[in-house]
Amino acid sequence: MAQQIPRNAIVCLAQKTRVTFADKSLINRCPKRILRLRNICILVSFLISVIFLYKLSFISNRNTGQCVGRLDTDKNLISLKQLGLKFQHLFNHGRLQPRDCQALQRLAIIIPFRKRWSHLIVLLNNLIPLLSRQQADVHFFVVEQSSRSTFNRGALQNVGFLEALQLGQFDCFIFHDVDLVPLNDKNLYRCGDNPRHFSVALNKYSYSLLYPGYFGGVVGLSTQQYRDINGNSNLYVGWGGEDDDLLERLLNKGYYISRYATDLSKYDMIQHGMEEGNKPNPFRLMLLETARVRQEVDGLTSIQYNKTITDLILFTLITVDIDNEQLLRAAPEYIQNIMATTTEKQD
Repeated sequence: MAQQIPRNAIVCLAQKTRVTFADKSLINRCPKRILRLRNICILVSFLISVIFLYKLSFISNRNTGQCVGRLDTDKNLISLKQLGLKFQHLFNHGRLQPRDCQALQRLAIIIPFRKRWSHLIVLLNNLIPLLSRQQADVHFFVVEQSSRSTFNRGALQNVGFLEALQLGQFDCFIFHDVDLVPLNDKNLYRCGDNPRHFSVALNKYSYSLLYPGYFGGVVGLSTQQYRDINGNSNLYVGWGGEDDDLLERLLNKGYYISRYATDLSKYDMIQHGMEEGNKPNPFRLMLLETARVRQEVDGLTSIQYNKTITDLILFTLITVDIDNEQLLRAAPEYIQNIMATTTEKQD
């Protein structure tokens, strides 16, 4: 007579991962072949989990496995051509990729600058080998503002973000001052659940945080995070204020700032004087007071520019012509009125 399968055996099989040793009556009523199948399923599930976790650990370890820790800045000046020849074997159509594994994130590093080629060469000469050891998947975008208008760092970062997405899909955007060189290759260039501040401790400030709310120098945001905050403000024409404005935007959207430990986050600032065409912005404090109010109408949604794109061996050069007067005219009327009043008082 054929053995009948108890009705509860189907439940036992379907809910195999929920059965506990306390359910002895139910287990005893399951035929042995179903129990064996249950045990095999549990074993396979366990092995899959172990393999998956091992792979994650392996990839994570590879990110820092070749890193050495504390670094010294190589300040030797070479030509841009020599720099390209030195590292061209690592790049494929302007993209630095791991050779024997797949990176978890694709990075776009945005470097806004103007006429500071010597700083750019020193930065890339130090940063490329660091990122190679970190097994990073990177594309550099150097965003150079033309000499016809006052430097506008926030607007350049917006341009870099938008133009990078025209050329590829990126998970993480790192906005990098051209004069800051990392001093520890375990300072992992990746984005997280919250925006990340990389350049915590600068030699200029005795390797300490400038102030608790400082969010400048080298910062990283995921693509979605940067979209959520509508990018940077376009109204900070000249030096100062755009970093603090960016922080206000992040806090306004409920984000927090993450930082690595100070020992990992040290940077050398390459010495330079005040850049011509980048004088302090007299409206920066007034603009900062209105950062959250104008966030939705000032940023990625209001940027206007003309650009020329040149693909080089190590990076994509985006030369940008920005009409600052046009950007200021696009600001909310109350901002224009405040700026006009401030100008009259200064006169």
